[in-house]
Amino acid sequence: MRSLGKRLLSLMLILAACAAVLLPVLRTPVLEERIEEEETVTARPFDGKTTLILWYTDEALTDYLNRQAVEFGKTAGDTRVLPVLVSGLGLLESALESSIDGTDYPDLYITTHDNLEKAALAGIAGEVEHAEDVLRGDSFPESALNSVTWHGLRIAYPFYGETVALLYNRTYLEDEAKLLAEEDGKTAPEGEELAACVQSYLPEKIGDLLEFAGHYNAPDEVEAVFSFDVNDLFTDYFFAGDAIDVGGPAGDDPDQVSLYNERVLTCMDIYQQLGQFFAVDSKNVGEDKVLQDFIDGKTVFTIATTEAVERLRTARDSGECDFVFGAAPLPALTESIDTRALSVTNCIVVNGFSEHMTEANRFATFLSDNATTDLYARTGKMPAGYRADYGEDSQVSDMMRAYYSVYENSAPMPKMIETSNYWIRLEVAFTDIWNGAEVNATMREVAGQLLSQIRGRQVDVDPIPDPPSIPISEELSEESEEE
Repeated sequence: MRSLGKRLLSLMLILAACAAVLLPVLRTPVLEERIEEEETVTARPFDGKTTLILWYTDEALTDYLNRQAVEFGKTAGDTRVLPVLVSGLGLLESALESSIDGTDYPDLYITTHDNLEKAALAGIAGEVEHAEDVLRGDSFPESALNSVTWHGLRIAYPFYGETVALLYNRTYLEDEAKLLAEEDGKTAPEGEELAACVQSYLPEKIGDLLEFAGHYNAPDEVEAVFSFDVNDLFTDYFFAGDAIDVGGPAGDDPDQVSLYNERVLTCMDIYQQLGQFFAVDSKNVGEDKVLQDFIDGKTVFTIATTEAVERLRTARDSGECDFVFGAAPLPALTESIDTRALSVTNCIVVNGFSEHMTEANRFATFLSDNATTDLYARTGKMPAGYRADYGEDSQVSDMMRAYYSVYENSAPMPKMIETSNYWIRLEVAFTDIWNGAEVNATMREVAGQLLSQIRGRQVDVDPIPDPPSIPISEELSEESEEE
């Protein structure tokens, strides 16, 4: 493993390069009302109370965080919290610079977990106090706990997560079940029987999608059974996610890297086969188009992040569409090859420079614990903790529970500084392979680039032979033979 000194040097170089883009703190209307007597939003009032400053970058959290700050203040005695909206660009650099200056620095801040190594090496992330009591396995899934772990230490609090799931048009699947029953001279299924029919159409493995496509009585408006954004690593990664290891479970160990192996090549070969079958044009798809086509009933299945749920709800409630939608866990590749989605956890970090560490940890615990109560209802964010309340809308809550089941078993993005641009290269590799690039050579090249970054020297990866190709369906196999 590279020495801590070298890694710290790498961090400082990164911070120095980004220093030019430091942006000022933004002032919000809510905060204007709460601290009218102050000259700047980050100034700490001098009225005898301990004031904690919380930086965050997502405006959607503004009302929620201010409510939480007020609730915390009711029971926190002489401690209060001032949430401050700041630019996401240069967040860590701004936090470090202000902490060193000792002026207007955050006691806490919210950031994605992949920033935690940079934060820890810069001293702006400290170990969670009483971690064994507040970050327990009965409160958070392993994916969330791994996200906030760095070299065995818990250095942040899980707040909310992002991942992907399989979305489906439930209306279409119910119509298909009724149509097939009619063709067989049977009574159309209803209630639990209809639900069981719909469940039987949900793919347990990728080949099931192809089988469904081959027999589906598609309405005229359906243009494709399955479509997704093949240019987005978030929606691509799960195909090979169970075979890739970058940094071990916590994504912090440069000695645990496996990106070029037989299992990865097999997964990517299946991914390429899917591209040949569904023929999604990578040049003409994007997240917005894919989701809009799904809303318009042009596709039956798609893959999307949690943000899609709110968009589907809005489309339904506004009358843009009258479909019922659902979400399900991601299908396996084959009966013996599983899949694993990528995830990102936004977490609450206590600044190692804070003069009020105990109070900051108390509020971070409060914020993390309370997220399961109403975070989703107020912000649309999926809480990282178990037993979250997703509201009374059964369609929405069912979909969010499906997303959470994926999140529980997801692969958190690694935190290693050296992998900061690796994901862009991997995203390009997925798109190239979808479009027909040679799988073995493409993955070998990406693996060499990643290892060279981590080792700090040129690494030539020895080639391995192609594993036997596994047809993902009989239909695809027969089609290939005819060609």
